[in-house]
Amino acid sequence: MQRLKPIAPRNANESARHSRCRKFRTNVVLPVNYGAFVISAFLISTTASAAVSEQEMVHRLYQRGLAGDKHAVDECIAKLEDRLETEPKNQLARVYLGSAYTLRSRDLGFGPAKLTTLRHGLALMDEAVAATPNDAHVRLLRALTTQALPSFFGRRKSAQGDFEALVAMLSKEPNILSTADQQRVYYHAGIAAQQSGNAAGARELWKNASRHPVDPVLTEKVNAALAGK
Repeated sequence: MQRLKPIAPRNANESARHSRCRKFRTNVVLPVNYGAFVISAFLISTTASAAVSEQEMVHRLYQRGLAGDKHAVDECIAKLEDRLETEPKNQLARVYLGSAYTLRSRDLGFGPAKLTTLRHGLALMDEAVAATPNDAHVRLLRALTTQALPSFFGRRKSAQGDFEALVAMLSKEPNILSTADQQRVYYHAGIAAQQSGNAAGARELWKNASRHPVDPVLTEKVNAALAGK
């Protein structure tokens, strides 16, 4: 299955939006835009133009969902579920579906369905990573999603493990991710290291992030982290 060229972030504020959060009425905080790094193609079947069209449509729905459009989240989930019906081994589609379910959880009102939906999304992402542990794009989306969750969900170790795996992958094959995503990996891996009490390791990771100054907003965050701010 051929991959299409990843869609680049739409503007320089993309990384900043990773850190924005929307509060549930239950005081659970989930990120609004933890998944908007790059979105690779889920498919290319027999007709290239149709594949490009579907990729772009899913991308736009996902972006709208990240921005708070509930209907876009539902449409995105439906399209990704349809894709998995025809391609059950497409783990990139599965991890994005899981991320989309966390967005649906964000939008649900108070009640048990909110937590059930979140757990379903996390389970889908876990399945995707278990099936393709060496797929950097799959790991990156799960890592960004789980790192942004409140600590009481118990996912920090998962996020840290993903970022450690991504750093190891990049040390062997830097070109598996775009330069922008490399900056993102090293910055967030530094956050994970800092959260685990490894200040020296965090600093080294931020130094690596500073060598990839693609996103100016994220570059400011990297510089602030290195300055101890």
